[in-house]
Amino acid sequence: MQKREIAWIVVLVLIVGACFYYFSHRGEKKEIQINVSARPPVPAPRRGAAPVMLIYFTLDTYYRLNSLKVSEVDSQHTNTVEHATWRLVSKSGSAPVKIFQYGQALEGMEPYLPGVQPEPLVAGARYRFEVSAGRLHGVSKTFIFPAPPK
Repeated sequence: MQKREIAWIVVLVLIVGACFYYFSHRGEKKEIQINVSARPPVPAPRRGAAPVMLIYFTLDTYYRLNSLKVSEVDSQHTNTVEHATWRLVSKSGSAPVKIFQYGQALEGMEPYLPGVQPEPLVAGARYRFEVSAGRLHGVSKTFIFPAPPK
């Protein structure tokens, strides 16, 4: 082979490698996509009790979660510490999960503080959901917990 042929082969390999890297998105940091949805109220568990709105969190695919946190966001005080209403952690990752509701016990996860139960969400309050799975992390847009229809 001549030097010219070797140079063309090297250039071709570099172009193919650059195209593969660019179009495969290998260099991009992936973020977990989160969708938060409120579902219609379920019937009251006992007579005279108020109906309860359900909040569902949907992830873009199945993940083994290491931590999740729902915290109340105070829009007037941006530098204050957020109040976590629900927080779960796992040392080795949860069972693969894609959709779950607020307060649900997830297999392989436990409360951040032992014995602490999820706090009820307040109608009209603003909340944020954060999740991590390995090196991946995701944060939802701020959502407002709706009041149940009458």
